[in-house]
Amino acid sequence: MINMVVYGLGKISRRVCNGCLGAKHMNLYGFVSRDFNKATTYKEEYHTKKAYASIKDVYEDENVDVIYLCTPNYLHYEQIKEALENKKSVICEKPMVLESFQLDKLFELAKTNKVFLMEAHKTAFNPLLVKVKEMIQEGAIGDIYYIDAEYSHNILNDDPNFEQWVFGQSGGASRDIGVYPACFSNYFAQSDIVSHYIVKSGYKDLPCDFFFQSLLEYENGIKASIKSSWLYDKEHKGTGYIYGTKGYFKIPAYWKGKEAFLIQDDKMTKITVDFYSDFTSEIEHAAKCIESNCIESNIMSLHASKEILKAIGQH
Repeated sequence: MINMVVYGLGKISRRVCNGCLGAKHMNLYGFVSRDFNKATTYKEEYHTKKAYASIKDVYEDENVDVIYLCTPNYLHYEQIKEALENKKSVICEKPMVLESFQLDKLFELAKTNKVFLMEAHKTAFNPLLVKVKEMIQEGAIGDIYYIDAEYSHNILNDDPNFEQWVFGQSGGASRDIGVYPACFSNYFAQSDIVSHYIVKSGYKDLPCDFFFQSLLEYENGIKASIKSSWLYDKEHKGTGYIYGTKGYFKIPAYWKGKEAFLIQDDKMTKITVDFYSDFTSEIEHAAKCIESNCIESNIMSLHASKEILKAIGQH
């Protein structure tokens, strides 16, 4: 059993915790936060072993195998670097870092210290998408020629605090939600991006983008359009489409959904799966990688992370 500590106790952390509870090979071991009272509250709520007042205490605990980072983007690089130097494996919420060269340095550091490093993209581990990919490989829609995916949500309806980091230079719609369609497209294209045309637009005088669209071409000839926006709502927040020569798949809320639709001529077939949490599969995958002494995932590898940065124009 692999022991995991969650670092950073914002909104996303609870979903990570729930996902961990459904994993067979990962044990939710503890929490670390600048607010020790908050870490203690989480410890009691989730019945874990430890609450830490300092990340240094985590490094000194030999029982801790991996740290799951749920902290702001701009902190990731230094936090990952420090954890790897202290020989702790790391799973980091997307986006892991902001530049491709940072990925190179961190994965090299993981290799040097013989620990595991992975960017957390639950889209690539969704059991529904795994099932759809299997059906595509079996010829369900023929040869893929085009992928279309979106994730959009009108954040202005949430009464946002524009002083938060997500609206700063390290944030933006492309990094916050644009990575979902990017990961979806790359996952099904199964090929490197050879060209892309990206447009972004902002909101008022904020330094980040509020709308993003990327037109992609892959080495194998597949074309794709991916986009995200904080300026309007979409049903399900977005849908992914995979078009082939014999039909297409429509997948609402593809990053966490449990149902997809296969359309072939005038026939529609519903595909459903069930799972504990949309975070469980990626956490279970990471646990098995760590148990096997892997340095990186064969699904969310260094190369996969670099291709997602390329798709959203951050490379």
